[in-house]
Amino acid sequence: MVYKNDVCNSFTKNQFKRNMKVLKFKLGDSDLDKVIAHLVNNLKFDYENHSTDMSILASEEYWFRSTQLNMIIAKKEKSHILIDIIGAAGSTGILHINWWSEKGYTNRVKKVIKEYVDEFKLPLDEM
Repeated sequence: MVYKNDVCNSFTKNQFKRNMKVLKFKLGDSDLDKVIAHLVNNLKFDYENHSTDMSILASEEYWFRSTQLNMIIAKKEKSHILIDIIGAAGSTGILHINWWSEKGYTNRVKKVIKEYVDEFKLPLDEM
């Protein structure tokens, strides 16, 4: 079965699962705007959608013949912010190599979030 949308039209279901890396965090801060501003200032995004309690940031990268869709979903709860970081790479060629770019993206975002946490001395839990 092949997905029928623009984002992952060349992925099979198993390839998509194998080439996706997800990190989840619980940030002890309730200022979603400040967190999102830090991410936007330190990373590149092609798409942004914001509401009072949730933000979605997305970007697409092309890295060594591999297309990658990256997303950050941040949702404000009562006294904390839940952050999902999703890196999904599409392998190409006969060998279906994706160069582990999805892991590189999630680690890059994790580093930016940790810089924010260290700057404001906030608690951060990886889920």
